[in-house]
Amino acid sequence: MEWTAEAPFQALALTGGGYRGLFTARVLDVMEKEVGHPIARRFDLVCGTSIGGIIALAAAFEVPMAKVVKVFVEHGPSIFPLYKKPSHAAAKAWDLWVHRSKPRYRTEPLRAVITKLIPENALIGDALHPLAIPAVNVTEGKPQVFKTRHFQEWNRDWKLKAVEVALATAAAPTFFELAKISDSLYADGGLFANAPDLVAQHEAEHFFNVPKDAFRLLSIGTTTQKYSISHAAGREFGILDWMSEQRLFNVIISSQQQLVDQLVAHRLGSNYLRIDQVPSNEQAQDLGLDVTTDAARSTLLALAEKSVTDILGSKLQPYLNHQPQLQLLKDS
Repeated sequence: MEWTAEAPFQALALTGGGYRGLFTARVLDVMEKEVGHPIARRFDLVCGTSIGGIIALAAAFEVPMAKVVKVFVEHGPSIFPLYKKPSHAAAKAWDLWVHRSKPRYRTEPLRAVITKLIPENALIGDALHPLAIPAVNVTEGKPQVFKTRHFQEWNRDWKLKAVEVALATAAAPTFFELAKISDSLYADGGLFANAPDLVAQHEAEHFFNVPKDAFRLLSIGTTTQKYSISHAAGREFGILDWMSEQRLFNVIISSQQQLVDQLVAHRLGSNYLRIDQVPSNEQAQDLGLDVTTDAARSTLLALAEKSVTDILGSKLQPYLNHQPQLQLLKDS
């Protein structure tokens, strides 16, 4: 296969972000309605992390994005049960103490939601389109990217269950228990590639020798916003301060995503398009990694539709017109 500027290798990269992944699913839903068929048919590679990894798997199995949106809307509260957030220091300390030795949420509801989209026994090798899904192998102490067999030498991951890979990429520390595949334990891929744009670019350039000017990337966020800390909070942050309201996790995600966005934009220029929407200060109060309220749902769906309809027929159109060349190899 030969990729050129006129016939590029095109990848889709889906960012992590907890329940804010509803934004991503709705963006893809609008795109599917525009092209009239499963959105993965327009990409050579689909890459996703955490909730983005779950959506990427659904896309590669050609699950309609309208169904993904419906499942997230209806079953999001079962993944992240609504509870009253602690509002003062003593309550926050007690909340952290209660969860000092166990994750905040059970994995079973998340697994149940995933299996509403992808059959329980489906293998990565059953996917219809090439995939790359980041996670952290904490048993071996290194990042790992689960992949379909779209490269001749890869004969391992295609035999794994898709639901297990989905749970591995979404095993966010403090939120869910570590995932287990065979004898290895895994944590959320967002710890190193919450925005998996560079993973997608490396896949194309390193394994398929795609020239930089022949690589095109569509990246979709999850209403990302800069996360900053007020001077009023002081400087002597302890464990309680950093862990309260996911402050440490938000700092890691926000700074990582901004760096990736800057690096990829510099490298790809006009061959890079990121769809995201920064909420207003008032809207941001309704959103969070584990916030599944009616207000959060309505805000995410509205921001998603606005962000994608604004560029239909213009900047987004080349991505929707693409005819992919990369194909999955026959498993053996």
